[in-house]
Amino acid sequence: MTNTWPWTRGRVPEREAFGFAATVLFIVFTGDGIPNTISWIGWAVVCAGAGAWGVAIAIRARPSFRRTPNALWVYIAWCLVSVAWSHWRVATTASIAAQLLCALMAVVIASTLSWRRILDALSLAVRWVLALSLVFEAVVAVLVRHPVYPVWTHYGGRHVPAAFAFSRAELFTGGRIQGLPGNANLLAMVALLAAIAVGVQLAEGRMRRVRATGWLSVAAVVFLLTRSSTVVAAAAVTALMLAGALVIRRVPTGRRTPRYLAGLAIAVVLAGLVALLWRPVLALAGKSPDLTGRGEIWRAVWGLVEQHPVLGWGWLGYWWPAIEPLNHLAVRNGVTYLQAHDAFLDVWMQTGVVGVVLFGLAVLTTLARSWASATAFSYDADHRPRAFAPVSLLALLVVVALLVQSVTESRLLYEGDFILFVLVAVKTRIVAVGDEPPSIGDGPRVPVRSRSFRRAAAGR
Repeated sequence: MTNTWPWTRGRVPEREAFGFAATVLFIVFTGDGIPNTISWIGWAVVCAGAGAWGVAIAIRARPSFRRTPNALWVYIAWCLVSVAWSHWRVATTASIAAQLLCALMAVVIASTLSWRRILDALSLAVRWVLALSLVFEAVVAVLVRHPVYPVWTHYGGRHVPAAFAFSRAELFTGGRIQGLPGNANLLAMVALLAAIAVGVQLAEGRMRRVRATGWLSVAAVVFLLTRSSTVVAAAAVTALMLAGALVIRRVPTGRRTPRYLAGLAIAVVLAGLVALLWRPVLALAGKSPDLTGRGEIWRAVWGLVEQHPVLGWGWLGYWWPAIEPLNHLAVRNGVTYLQAHDAFLDVWMQTGVVGVVLFGLAVLTTLARSWASATAFSYDADHRPRAFAPVSLLALLVVVALLVQSVTESRLLYEGDFILFVLVAVKTRIVAVGDEPPSIGDGPRVPVRSRSFRRAAAGR
């Protein structure tokens, strides 16, 4: 049964909770793979089924909201309130309903699984996305040999932009692969999350070295084939945060101030180098100075921000394609982009400066708790320090990766990134890794040397 007492007042088999978590994370990180394969109606049916399963688990588990992040709920409440002045009221109502359902799914996962089981579920989901993406791209490149498009489209003989393709059949031609998400940047982010999850599992002894090395190699191959500058930056910043957390952990709490000051100085120097070398690095990567047209999109969105800077236009999340003026606001090379390509700018446009402040508080408090989880010393009942648990790094690495991606993508506001962010926000508020009892439920088999905690817990 679940072991995350007292935050679930009911009982749910851990096998079911784990299956639900892995299924939801797989669905949301598959991106457009499901609608492109079985149509948007099929995708709606799949999401409705997952949502119904989550609600059923929530009814039985009865998770407590007592120790959940207030800043997050205040921000979501503000999005809900924005329906009062929204310029697209029907869309705002539907979007906030979807957002609340996603938040509930994250709360269910955070309340019914331990940190290590959340790690396992995330790892399983993103590894499946990577594996199926490579199989899909191989089939298209070897058998189909030309770009394929979503099942619900039919362009006839017309020329269509390459961005419309589900896969461009470029696995062996040197182009960027898109995989099941249908987008190279999103697939690269899945590869980064897979590398984080598998790396932590390896450090925890929850995956054999040979198997972990294989999956890390798969993630690296996908990472190289997608060639996403945004995710390269996310990986670099995540690696720096990992190094910083490991250094700080070696220093007693009362002697950390000099290390923090040194870290701040290093961050300032690195920021200066990035600003100085911005254009040469982008030119070397084959990118334009405005990040492949994002500057043009940002200027267009800022024009909307200036019209309603305090309250915004009304919450929407992902832009609906039929809504004025968003349906022609960001058009490049015949492609209409339905996001601001910056999460904070998108929040400002939709919910005003008030929403930005509330969203920023939710982000900062989650980041602070994640840093504390990664660097704090934990003690047992006899006040003896516990051994370092690598899984305590998971929240920090995931949040940092998501935040760096949010500079050029708005995915943090919806779908997979939003669910993962809320999951980390809620779980870091509920319980620290060191204060959590070991998992004793069912789940995937792990190496013998790391099963001892289950046998010890089961013998109590």
